[in-house]
Amino acid sequence: MVNTENNTANSESQSELSAVDPAEATAYQRTKLTFSLVSMSLNIVIPLVFLFSGGSEAIRNLVEDWTSVSALIVVFYMLVAGAGLQVIEFPLEIYSGFIVEKRFGLSKISIWTWLLDWLKGTAITSGLLLVIISGMYWLLRSQPDLWWLWSAIGASVLVVILMALVPVLLMPLFYKFEPIPEGELKNRLFALADKIGTHVQGVYVWHLGDKTSKANAAVTGWGRTRRIIISDTLIEANTPEEIEVVMAHELGHHVRWDIWKMLAVSIALIFISFFVIDLALVAWIDSLGLIGIDDIAGLPLVILVGAVVSLVALPISNWLSRKAETAADMYALNLTGLRDEFISAMNKLGDQNLSQKQPHPLVEFLFHSHPSIQHRIDNANSWSTRS
Repeated sequence: MVNTENNTANSESQSELSAVDPAEATAYQRTKLTFSLVSMSLNIVIPLVFLFSGGSEAIRNLVEDWTSVSALIVVFYMLVAGAGLQVIEFPLEIYSGFIVEKRFGLSKISIWTWLLDWLKGTAITSGLLLVIISGMYWLLRSQPDLWWLWSAIGASVLVVILMALVPVLLMPLFYKFEPIPEGELKNRLFALADKIGTHVQGVYVWHLGDKTSKANAAVTGWGRTRRIIISDTLIEANTPEEIEVVMAHELGHHVRWDIWKMLAVSIALIFISFFVIDLALVAWIDSLGLIGIDDIAGLPLVILVGAVVSLVALPISNWLSRKAETAADMYALNLTGLRDEFISAMNKLGDQNLSQKQPHPLVEFLFHSHPSIQHRIDNANSWSTRS
């Protein structure tokens, strides 16, 4: 349990959190970016290879020898293709997700704990994909003209449901959570919520420190599952005032309905993706030798088009996310007036997460969902000047 009673007494030691070597942070972020780019490339290259090498048709023919039931053909195809995909991607995942984190001193877990988390994550993701793709191909067979519209509606509903379930069902599979204990910090944070007249279902301590030295905070869920989560690593490294301004930032998202705004963007992208996939299937069905738009051998084309749409939309969605994060920063500063504490918290957060505080502008524009640490600090200083 995090000892929030002694936060004031520990303020001096917390404020002396040692700064990270910028070269180390740069090396870490470049390594992670490299693997992100490799992963994005594989999302395009692998479907292309499957399509034009005949591999996708071969898997379809193989599973058709096992069953003639259309729904089972889809399931067996995904199992076979998914197993092959994991063989290709697993080495990259273990290197990026475990070895790199260990190399830079961020991970606290053993290889066995990492593998267990990987297995749980893979099982959940695979199950969701199986439901989505099975439903999509059922609609392709039964509603060939409007399958994309019904698929988009179904996927959007699933996203909304998952958003509510993530904090209460999914995240607890990987981390321990508990309500923030009684004491000065809880009183301060709930007084902050009362100050702006908003109701928060709860503030929870996220035991991130069991697995990593990184720190984080977030607003998760909606309705009765909406809660603010603050990692124990963030609490331990910051003073009550610094945590208060971080909490004010999260309340800013809550008050400004940022979760719903970004959800609307995601849903719009879902509809666009399915519509473009429908156009691609109809346009290329003959040239790819597919039996029909409901031919499971065309799944790599579905994945390829979806990946391309996501890549094109990535800078736009990241730009919108950065705007929301900046607005939440300004909200926190206006609410608390804790400019120096905000800057201190940002520096500590950057050091704990080995963030490159001033990345290349193009990298930030394309790949960052949050403004860089330096931009956030500069904005805080500008706010001080205006005030």
